Amino acid sequence: MNLKGKLILALIILSAPFFTFSESNNYQSLLDKAEYSRTKSPQQTLEIIHKIEAVYSSLTEHQKQQFLFIKAYSLGFQGKQEEAIKIALEIHSSRYSDIAIKANLLLATVYEHRKDFKNAYSFIFEALKLGKDIHNEPIQVSLYTVAAQLYLSAGIYDNALISSSTLLSISKTPRGYCIGNVLKLNALIKLNKAYQQPLADEAYQACVNANEPLMKHSVSIFTADADVFVAPEKVMFAMQNALPELERIGYRYTILQAKYYLGYALLNLNELDDAVGTLEQVYSGSIALNDYLTANKAVLLLAQLHEKQGDIVAAAQAYKQHIAALNAYIDEYKQRSVAYYLAQADFMESENKLALLQSQNDLLQLESKLQRDEKVRTGLISVALLTLLLLVIYVLNSKRVALNRLATTDFLTRLFNRRYFSETVSRQLQNRRQQEQHSLVVFDIDLFKQINDQYGHATGDKVLQAIAQRCQQHIRKQDILARIGGEEFALFLPGCDLQHAEHIAELCRNSIAATPVQLDKLQVTVSASFGIASSSSADFDKLLQQADAALYRAKAAGRNCVEVAHSNGQAGDV
Repeated sequence: MNLKGKLILALIILSAPFFTFSESNNYQSLLDKAEYSRTKSPQQTLEIIHKIEAVYSSLTEHQKQQFLFIKAYSLGFQGKQEEAIKIALEIHSSRYSDIAIKANLLLATVYEHRKDFKNAYSFIFEALKLGKDIHNEPIQVSLYTVAAQLYLSAGIYDNALISSSTLLSISKTPRGYCIGNVLKLNALIKLNKAYQQPLADEAYQACVNANEPLMKHSVSIFTADADVFVAPEKVMFAMQNALPELERIGYRYTILQAKYYLGYALLNLNELDDAVGTLEQVYSGSIALNDYLTANKAVLLLAQLHEKQGDIVAAAQAYKQHIAALNAYIDEYKQRSVAYYLAQADFMESENKLALLQSQNDLLQLESKLQRDEKVRTGLISVALLTLLLLVIYVLNSKRVALNRLATTDFLTRLFNRRYFSETVSRQLQNRRQQEQHSLVVFDIDLFKQINDQYGHATGDKVLQAIAQRCQQHIRKQDILARIGGEEFALFLPGCDLQHAEHIAELCRNSIAATPVQLDKLQVTVSASFGIASSSSADFDKLLQQADAALYRAKAAGRNCVEVAHSNGQAGDV
């Protein structure tokens, strides 16, 4: 599961009770009851909040802060995020460790939903730091649960697996066992693109035993990602069974995920009319939630569906929407990744400062023992401080170099990324002589979704890497090759006229199509379609628009071909 709508899921994850009911203290009993019923009965929690507000001044200091956390949580659950953040910020530095950790987890969850990734990861790292010395099981369960969820969102699946496994090792309640198994299943599916049925059955049964219907149906949604292509009928029945209860629960994101896999299964079962309506609901709903990943996947299926129906106009429109949603998701993913590593670097810097202060304290103690040997004392202090300073500088510089590489390079193919490509090419076009010819080639892999579905995303990733390597063999040193979308590439050819651009594009196309990609014992046949635009005066956006139009013509012409956009904007066959 990823992004948007996970606010509700993460808030549910935070809802484990942190206190036992106390019959001797009526106020404490009400607070505990409100905290226990946050997701099971939100209306009951609201009623208790109103009762406690009337006697707020009579609460102890800890009770007041517990009440503020419950109120902030309730506001977040209602979608009043600004008010929730304002209250949580008042208590996130509380001297009570349980309150501070819960407030930081709530802030991390709400900020992640708002796509303020820098704050989200800063608060989760702060919660992890505060939780290092906490031995309270319910707090540990919530801490590792939210950490695993945010690691999954950031694509750090190894860390998510570690956090979910830690969660299972400390959980003693049915609820913790349910959540731990579901998160572990999700992490393993993300890592391996497959799952073991006994683990899925165990997770499902654990959530049935814990009376957690949302988490129970999440198991079916996670496994659908691996089953929908090979067992579409199974997925269809599972989603049809889950949707009535999900509709009653009312969590929009989970409903959209279930409908997405229902539409995907209907498409694979060739029930096209039902699939169209379902996937259109998913696309519009995902756009409303700013869930670009789900929107991208849904509209790509719609494009393939329209192709099956022979509606080329609708298919072309859907492909354009797919590219827009994909680009939005890639930008968001890069922002999320950079924010994660920046927060991690800040956390490491903070930890290094603490280590430096501790070392300085140790050195001061050493100074008192070595007063009779001033030279030895001074030398020890200088060497220790210099070593620590060099260590801090080394760690921070290493992180900055890695972040700069991340900001300009596509992590999979090691080509330039879209942002670097567009900024660099725009700058070069502005600085070039007026009459100098330059060309832009845009190409993408034909039917790449089928490769992913048939062989798995790991094979798809290796195909992308192979395509990048083949095309690099045919370009000049001054040319700029980038991956600008999921399976879409762009090549800028400075000082290159249309004829030479066509020649280079044909070399690349033939290199891709002539030889299957060899992956161990598997051979994957691949082809690509190319669009070319050339000009001596056009700006980047106009040149890209012309090349894109030519690419769409290449797709419509049967794929595995090159088309050019002439000066009048029309494309012609090559």
